[in-house]
Amino acid sequence: MNNNQIAFLKKNIKGKLTSEIIDLYYKEFNVLLTKEQIKAFKRKYKITSGVNTKFYKGQKAHNWKPIGYEFVRDDGYVYIKVAEPNKWDFKHHYLYKKYKGEIPEGYSVVFLDQDKSNFDLDNLQLLERRNKLMMKNLHLFSSNKEITKTGMVLVELMNKINDINKINEGDGLNETENS
Repeated sequence: MNNNQIAFLKKNIKGKLTSEIIDLYYKEFNVLLTKEQIKAFKRKYKITSGVNTKFYKGQKAHNWKPIGYEFVRDDGYVYIKVAEPNKWDFKHHYLYKKYKGEIPEGYSVVFLDQDKSNFDLDNLQLLERRNKLMMKNLHLFSSNKEITKTGMVLVELMNKINDINKINEGDGLNETENS
C-alpha cells in the first residue's frame, strides 16, 4: 500500500462500515480489498470507524418490524407480525381467529372468492382439509363465492356418501354379499 492509499483509508474510515470502505477504495484505486485487510489496517494504524456493529441486550435489529407489520409473500399470501419476538401468522388466519374463533385441527381457512387480498370476514370460510383437497382436485374453487360455497356443499355430500358406504361395507351389508 502506498502513501496515497494509506492517507485515503485514514481519511475515509470514520463513520463507515467495512463494506462501504471496500467499495470506496475500489472506486478510487480499482483494487478490491477484503474485510480482513481493512480490519488489519485499522489495527495497524489504531483507527476505529466509530460504527458500532455489535448488538446489545434490548437493541433491535435493523430489520426489526413492529407488531401489526404486514408483507406479501411470493405466493400472494399476506403475513402479519402478531407477537414478539418474530411471531408471524397468515393474515387470514389471524383475522379468522380474532373474530370467529380458533381453527380446529384438520381444518383450513379459505378465501371463498380466491382473492388472497380480500380479508372481508364473509370471504373467509373454515373448511376441512380433506374437503379442501377434494375441491382442489375437482376444480370446485371459483372466483365467485356462491360457486365455491356450492362446491363445498357438494364435496361434503360426497364425503357423507363415502362414509356411509364404508360403514355399510364394514357391517357386511354391501350388495355383492347379499345377492
